Amino acid sequence: MIRFDSSHLHQPLTSASKSLRLVIAASWIFVGAACDRLPGKPPPNPAPVISVATTAGFEAMWAERCTGCHGADGQMGAGLPMRNAEYLKAVPDGEMFSIIRDGVPSSRMPGFGGNAIGGVSDEIIRDFIKGMHTTWASSEGSNVSRGISWRPSDATGDIARGASIFAAKCAACHPAEQKVPVLEGAMPDQLIAGSVTDPFYLRLVSDQHLRSNIVFGRTDLGMPGAAGPFRGPDGGEVTGGLDAADVADLVAYLASKRNTWPSGPEVEDGAP
Repeated sequence: MIRFDSSHLHQPLTSASKSLRLVIAASWIFVGAACDRLPGKPPPNPAPVISVATTAGFEAMWAERCTGCHGADGQMGAGLPMRNAEYLKAVPDGEMFSIIRDGVPSSRMPGFGGNAIGGVSDEIIRDFIKGMHTTWASSEGSNVSRGISWRPSDATGDIARGASIFAAKCAACHPAEQKVPVLEGAMPDQLIAGSVTDPFYLRLVSDQHLRSNIVFGRTDLGMPGAAGPFRGPDGGEVTGGLDAADVADLVAYLASKRNTWPSGPEVEDGAP
């Protein structure tokens, strides 16, 4: 009969044996954890949901639905830059909710809730606004608006006075017709931002859009808000900001240009 001697199994472990067992145990822990990252493993079903009230969730929804008009980081887009702490604090959450949910009539701002195709719930829109404040409205306002309300009052602006203010403080950067450099190697004036009296442009934007740009400026493009300073007709700096009446007059003047003809010839982008 063959006897199996198991007495060695009860002998104390050597240091080498203990180390080997620790390495093996650690290896199994690593393998178990790494299984969640193995190629071909399906994602969790359902996938984890990140609330749009958080920065990560807000940025994901912004990238999907807002970047095309308002810029990838809330700036440098065709629409108003939303990454503006002063603007976000000036607009009540209820008004922001209505704009996002229902859109803005007679503008290019669509609604993302209600009966919109692919729309989201009211709860998600409210959380999205919370996420926007968490991400972009934490810094102190710079007072570029001089405290002027983002919404217009019932008072009607004076078109003639608006034209005078525009000529004195706006036309140098927004001429009716931008002249193309004719000298080889000449650089265009970086402060020239193009016409805002062109009727084709004005038919694309609302009076509120014009007002928000005048009051809060476009810091991403170097345009001052109501606080100024502005550029005068001679290219020099014009101090002294705008007040609420000035803003109303400027909007009235620009709005009066919607149904006019262009002051200069229409050309393709980049053409002289």
